[in-house]
Amino acid sequence: MKIWIHRIALFILLFGVSSMTYGFNQLSPVLTAMVNLGGLAGAAGLMLFYFTYPGPYKLAAWVITLSVIALVLESLYIYNQYVYSFFVIKRFAYCGLALLTFYVAPRAGELKMKWIVNFILAMYVVGQVFTGRILEYGFTSESRTTAAYEALYLVIPFLYFLLEFMQNGRRLDLLKTLAVFGVIFVLLHRSVISTALFAMLIVFGLSAIGKVATAKLRLGNLLSTLLVIALVGLPFAGILSPKKTAAFFENIGGIAKPQEDETGSWRLEQSTYYWKGIMQRPLLGWRYEGYDKGEIMENEDFASKGTVIHSQYIDMLYNYGIAGLLVNLFIAGTTLWTIYHRNRRLSSEQTMLFAFIISGLLFGVSYQLPLYFWSFTGLGMFYGIYQRRVISKPMQPVEREPRLYETSL
Repeated sequence: MKIWIHRIALFILLFGVSSMTYGFNQLSPVLTAMVNLGGLAGAAGLMLFYFTYPGPYKLAAWVITLSVIALVLESLYIYNQYVYSFFVIKRFAYCGLALLTFYVAPRAGELKMKWIVNFILAMYVVGQVFTGRILEYGFTSESRTTAAYEALYLVIPFLYFLLEFMQNGRRLDLLKTLAVFGVIFVLLHRSVISTALFAMLIVFGLSAIGKVATAKLRLGNLLSTLLVIALVGLPFAGILSPKKTAAFFENIGGIAKPQEDETGSWRLEQSTYYWKGIMQRPLLGWRYEGYDKGEIMENEDFASKGTVIHSQYIDMLYNYGIAGLLVNLFIAGTTLWTIYHRNRRLSSEQTMLFAFIISGLLFGVSYQLPLYFWSFTGLGMFYGIYQRRVISKPMQPVEREPRLYETSL
């Protein structure tokens, strides 16, 4: 019974806090409840499972717990109520989901990355194709049927198939890799495109220095396959509308020149605007006062988008200061350090999660990090410490210099 409770909990941590699981409906009341529960569970699990955490997570648990207590006391002192704004508290505690996932993962039984990939792809097929939502997409940023947070999920199957190809050399895996990246490209979330490309470079870099077990670059197969695809696809290029094609690639071009791009320049303007507030309170941020003011930047050209702070870094600095941002970076950074330095050679799971976490930090420049990013970060710490998953007995930590082994995704 306990194992099923932990399996459900792990599923919620990885998928239950994203609209992808609810038909890409960002206004779903179930999603709202799950997000609120995520903040509460993240805070509650800090001390409940304290003794199961590795050293860095123990330190993070203390810092987050004391910070949450300080926010409650600040609310009581200034507003005469214990929780003036649960929103302010839960946003700070979201990163605690990494610690909670680390606790749940070894107790949930076997989990294969293939299952995670299949679920993500299945949700995209159901949520976009079977519902007909994809037919509403007109290859413009205004007609997109997915949010960037949900599109970010696709980086996981992209990395999965890429590593399968690098390990086994099967062209079918390469075609799957290219197909997933094609979907990412067509969805037109430039931040996700950049994230996927950066993650790919991380994998290539790890393979080049011999850090990834049994993985090879196989550039010859890659280039020859791309050439064949280009030759086959070239005759079909004329089918596309020239106007829509030009607009599509103009949007993509904003990656290279964000200061000249409409939304990119607006993000830059927003960051510059909030930086003034950050400099006024650099250490601990504005917290409840920032919440009372709301997102105060106004831009008439983007009224439909609202004024929510997009960047994870600007948001944390403005609302929680340098201290708040350092907590986030400490959890992600120590997880990456553990995966890399604790293992002489990285397994496929470790490589994929390492690349996803470090590329997710790049995604955070343009958007606030989704809750499931922290869940996958905790999963990364789990795979960084433990070699294999078993159902019948607890995990045993690996040695500092583990034997070279082959692990299937």
